[in-house]
Amino acid sequence: MENLPLVTFALISVLGMAVPGPDVVLAITNGSRYGVRHAFFGMAGVVLSDFVLACMVGLGFGALLVASEFYLSAVRMVGAFYLLVIAVGALRTSTAARYALDPGFPDKVHSARTLILRCFVVAITNPGAWMLFPAILPAFVDTNEPIAMQYAVLAVIIAVSDVFVLMLYATLGSRAAKLLAGPNAVWIDRLYGFALLGLSSVLILQSVGHF
Repeated sequence: MENLPLVTFALISVLGMAVPGPDVVLAITNGSRYGVRHAFFGMAGVVLSDFVLACMVGLGFGALLVASEFYLSAVRMVGAFYLLVIAVGALRTSTAARYALDPGFPDKVHSARTLILRCFVVAITNPGAWMLFPAILPAFVDTNEPIAMQYAVLAVIIAVSDVFVLMLYATLGSRAAKLLAGPNAVWIDRLYGFALLGLSSVLILQSVGHF
């Protein structure tokens, strides 16, 4: 792989992650609820999904999944219902006003493992990722060179791009929490819940016709 294709790939990765989606919503909310430092645990979950997806594409499973509308819809449905669960939980919460006021509160509610797992599941069941990875990664792989190393390099570029973009969104969420500190902070959870509810509804509607 030459330098220019890698730069192009990095740009595509950044632009792809910058488009609002489940990962972005989670990053904003983690930043607003727990601060940027705790939000990094969620980003670790997204990075883990990047490496899993890149490995799946390298082994050929990504193309097989995309070619099967049934299985792709199944992944979409799993992700949709998981987002629905998170959305309902966010809309039911009544303690959001404490997030910006009590630095120790996040540690009492969510462990690092919880944030990593939640973001990993959301990212790995995102149908957009399953469509994007098989379509983009092979185009930047030279079949005359060692394949595994090239996919590893591409996965690292995606991971770094994701962390960069998600950190910006988490910082945005953290700043919003500080501005809305107090009773109005509950609106962060409400907006977060409605955003995920909308995303899950779209995914469910897209999947219904394929079962």
